Amino acid sequence: MNRQSVNRSQNAALPLRQFLFLGMALLMTLAAGLFYYSWQTALLTQIQATRASTLVKAADPLPSRHASASPATVEAVVPQDRWVF
Repeated sequence: MNRQSVNRSQNAALPLRQFLFLGMALLMTLAAGLFYYSWQTALLTQIQATRASTLVKAADPLPSRHASASPATVEAVVPQDRWVF
């Protein structure tokens, strides 16, 4: 008789355990998603800053031997190929 009451209490706690496990899994998934999003945002910001500095460097006039050579401008820079998925 004592054994039946123990089984009932364990069976009653099972949905609570499942709910807690589901909640923990959801929180971990959300935390991982936020980490991935912030990492992607930081990476994209770094790439854009690198490209901007590259364009600025390309727009600076280079010392040339010929006075008739025109300095490079932003419009004259060949755009890099971009992969869009």
